[in-house]
Amino acid sequence: MKSLYLNTLYIFEYRNRLAKRVDFKKGINVITSDKTNGNDVGKSVILKSIYHTLGADSIFDSKWSAIEKTYLLDINVDDVRFFVYRSGELFRIYNEKLIKLFSTVNRRELSEYLAEIYGFSVKLPNRKQETLEITPPVYSYLLNYVDQDQMNGTKFSSFKNLGQYADYKENVIYNHFGIFNDQYYSLLRKIEELKQQDKKYKDEKLIIENMLLRVKAYLEGLDAPTELDSLKIELERKKEEYSDIVLKLKKIKNSIVKLRNDQFDLERSIADLSAKQSEETKIYSKTHSNRCPVCTQEVDELDVRIRSSNKIEDYFILKDELDSLMIEVNRKLHIKEEEYRNLLNILETYEKSLNMNESVISNSIKHMGYIETQENMIREMGVLLGKIELNETEKSIYDKKIKEFNDQKKKANLFYQEYMTDSKIKFGLEEIGDEKIKNITQNYEARGSNRAIATIIWYFNLLKIKNAINKNFIKFPLILDSPNNVESDEIKEKALFEFIFNDITKNTQLVLSTLGFDESEYEDVQIDNIINLNNDKYHVLNSVDYEDNEHILKLIFEES
Repeated sequence: MKSLYLNTLYIFEYRNRLAKRVDFKKGINVITSDKTNGNDVGKSVILKSIYHTLGADSIFDSKWSAIEKTYLLDINVDDVRFFVYRSGELFRIYNEKLIKLFSTVNRRELSEYLAEIYGFSVKLPNRKQETLEITPPVYSYLLNYVDQDQMNGTKFSSFKNLGQYADYKENVIYNHFGIFNDQYYSLLRKIEELKQQDKKYKDEKLIIENMLLRVKAYLEGLDAPTELDSLKIELERKKEEYSDIVLKLKKIKNSIVKLRNDQFDLERSIADLSAKQSEETKIYSKTHSNRCPVCTQEVDELDVRIRSSNKIEDYFILKDELDSLMIEVNRKLHIKEEEYRNLLNILETYEKSLNMNESVISNSIKHMGYIETQENMIREMGVLLGKIELNETEKSIYDKKIKEFNDQKKKANLFYQEYMTDSKIKFGLEEIGDEKIKNITQNYEARGSNRAIATIIWYFNLLKIKNAINKNFIKFPLILDSPNNVESDEIKEKALFEFIFNDITKNTQLVLSTLGFDESEYEDVQIDNIINLNNDKYHVLNSVDYEDNEHILKLIFEES
């Protein structure tokens, strides 16, 4: 178990060559001033400067320009001596010979270096990335400093810039108790990952279940034959037959076109023959006058008649031949047209059959696709259920491990309730209800003269719990800025100081400030160091301390 002890605090103001040196001792240190006229002489400035130098941001009075000051703190961590230097945002750490070990303007880098010295650091989840990170140094000091102007009961408010982590109070306290450590946060992250994975798996399971219901509905609406291959063969055969029918139709159509052309030619020939026969008949009739129809001369009647008669006979013969051809053409045309109509009917039947078979095949393919989809989803569901079961098993293992940490939290809260109940009875703080002290994370406040008491006992009891359940933590100095800063009767004030002096944990350095401290009132308490401030108001720095300690600055800057 380590302890950090303050040796000496130096505050420098280069511009005006002013400084203040304060020496501390192990044990109890009291910074005091005149009871009547001792306010504003620098007690709070000295106390605020301690953790300010170590990397926190204290809340200084507006009259104190912290940015214009340079701070140097001589400390011991067990037997190892260090000097911590702060000027604005610049931090340096030196060894006991004032040889520089480290320099930075980054608080997290400072935390990492101090963590090596302290053997302790506070880690909290990052607000943006939700990853665990080492915090700035201020979170390591929260339990060890109470500002007189920030007596706010159970709220950490003695330092600035604490809001960078959401809901940090519980995490910081259990960090100090050694309960919320790297393993705890690792378990939390793993459990959260498993929860998110579980949600993802269950969402996928719900999707698959809904899809299976839809597939089932589709399958119930499909009538698909099982012999899909045979159906495909039959369809291909009918497509070939269909192609043959189309080819035949084309040939018959060509034949019909040709016959209709022949029919048209015969009709024209018959018409021409009829016209010719009519003309010949007229000529034959005129031959009865024994005169030529052309020249009106007398002709041989018998010879003309014979020639005319021959032509008429030729016509009759030709006419019969043409009629015979026409009849044959009409007959063939009728046959082809009837054949064409029959083929068209067959073609329509085939088209319907092809469409029906293709529809059946399409349904069959859909049916098989849905069945395959269903089988795949069922297999996927099996894999998913296995993942869910494995996830639950893994989560239960981590839940058991996290329960060990939760049991430690319960233990800490039992200590808290016990210590707070004793303190509440001791100081008669009836205004703090029992329900307010059952859990460390609960808040309470007190009014008037009880406000400081209620605040101090909270900090002290947290440190007692830390000492009881976490033996390996470093003990930082306990800094109390005017714990009796509010109006209170002498009995309560004395009781508060006795509580502070007697309840301080072993190997913890105490530095407190108060007005008009009288050591004789605490005969049973060993006061190791009383620091009296008798300077004028607002003049805690002086030229003598600067001149006496200027050599330290020279050594530091020579090394830097």
